[in-house]
Amino acid sequence: MKYFLGITIALLFVSCKDPDIEDSPKEPLKTSHGEFIGTLLQAMIGPEGGLMKSPGITVSIPKSAVEKETQFMIQEVAPNPNLSIVKVYRILPEDIVLKKEVEITLSYTEEDYAGSDEDFLFPGYQDAEGLWHKMMNCTLDKGKKELKVKTKHFSDWGIFREIRIHSPKDEIGSKEEVELELFAQDMYAETADADDYLLTASAISSDKIMEWKVISGGGTISGGKSSKVRFTAPETDSKIEVIIEVTAKNLISKSHPDRPGSGGMVIIRKTLTILPEEYVIWTIGGKKFTSKFHALGVFNGESILTATAVESEIGFRANGTKLGKYSFGKLTDPQSSQFTGSFNLVSYLSEYTECNTFKKVYGEGSVVFEIFGESGGGIVQGTFEGVLYKLGDCDVSNKHIYGTFRIKRTY
Repeated sequence: MKYFLGITIALLFVSCKDPDIEDSPKEPLKTSHGEFIGTLLQAMIGPEGGLMKSPGITVSIPKSAVEKETQFMIQEVAPNPNLSIVKVYRILPEDIVLKKEVEITLSYTEEDYAGSDEDFLFPGYQDAEGLWHKMMNCTLDKGKKELKVKTKHFSDWGIFREIRIHSPKDEIGSKEEVELELFAQDMYAETADADDYLLTASAISSDKIMEWKVISGGGTISGGKSSKVRFTAPETDSKIEVIIEVTAKNLISKSHPDRPGSGGMVIIRKTLTILPEEYVIWTIGGKKFTSKFHALGVFNGESILTATAVESEIGFRANGTKLGKYSFGKLTDPQSSQFTGSFNLVSYLSEYTECNTFKKVYGEGSVVFEIFGESGGGIVQGTFEGVLYKLGDCDVSNKHIYGTFRIKRTY
């Protein structure tokens, strides 16, 4: 479907609609389920109904929704960094059969839609297979800054930002280049429920881009009026912030011409943090760390990184220096890596040995080299993401880890 330039009236209390994306979607959004990061809220609620309220979310269970006393739970989980999502909450029990719809109220702040608009917020949930869904039948209350949706099932629920400037990372180094893209998260395919759509991410077509520019902080943008451009960070020896802006037109859907918006023209902004030339940043167990000390060198053909922060440290070994992916596994296999990380003074590894079978199990994950400079000061840059394990008394626990690095090579 096409967009058209229209004039709309911003309503204080509106129903959620969806703008169609011109580019054809390729595949639905699917991610691993997030780890718990918030405080668990529990309540026993019976046929008389009840209310569960936690910071950011309220679940209202009507009378006769359940036939007997049932334990309900809510806990915040870490959002996937690849999604344009505000916060995510896991509502349990997931397999419960509800006799009536419950109402979920998700709260948001101005910070949650900074650089965008409230009209581009909508509720979504993740199913058991990891697929994300967009709920169309919802209510946006700008006065209370709330999104309300009714459902008869529980899972991971959150608020999505429909239109966004995507960057592979929000923190980059001095003089580093990154690709920026204006994209939307919208319908991939209908489901059995007319108000429930599978989500996909699609680029906004270039004919709708009016201008990219740096608002503050410095740096340059190349790529013209395209949905994808390259940003080069300014040179700095201290931490600074840069604000980037893109103006797009004709983002009103023909199928929903009454959708509130900006009259067919939208201004989207994104803030990037510019760090000194070297950094290592990682998130493990939903908590973010920045290295205080780090080093990377090549010894006997292996690339070895170590990084230490307050309350966490990481390290990896990769059996090469070529650009590309080094999957977690045996170092005797081509382009493989091993990874360690600590969380709350507990060490986690990219592998463990099963107690009963003595079989070695390797976690899913990898280290990716994007730049690999020469010995004696050349820049080595890349990313990592995967699952790390801790084995104790034959019980296996795990932590999801992801991060970026940019270091001057020592050897």
